[in-house]
Amino acid sequence: MIRILVDADLILESLINRHNCVEDVKKICCNMLHPLIQIYITDVGRQKIYDYISRLQNTHIAEIVINWLQEKIQICFVDQGILQQARSSPLRDFESAVELVCVRTHQLDAIVTHKREDFTEVPHQFCVWSITDLCTRANLESQLQANIS
Repeated sequence: MIRILVDADLILESLINRHNCVEDVKKICCNMLHPLIQIYITDVGRQKIYDYISRLQNTHIAEIVINWLQEKIQICFVDQGILQQARSSPLRDFESAVELVCVRTHQLDAIVTHKREDFTEVPHQFCVWSITDLCTRANLESQLQANIS
């Protein structure tokens, strides 16, 4: 099982069709259906998505989006301990630091993002994946499972 945290900005930007991220979300959505991948998002990220979608569209649309996400994605709750650890992180972007601490705290395999530059100070870059990295790893995991069966 591959357990990943998806950067909330990746989902948000694709939902509002910013920077042509729609294809990236299609890939993530396909991977949500992949039986070997479990996808997480922080509760702060979920709220951020709700807030922006409700302002860009309306609260009804935002609720539909959030309900759909909650059916497909596990939620990592951000508590005071996670925030304290993120404060002392070498990452410049605090939200990225929070997400990275969540990956470590919940023992997830990686964070999937379209802004790898936000994670350049991460000592172990192997835990920061692009969408392409996720797809590659999912395919390799599928092949491995098929060979084992």
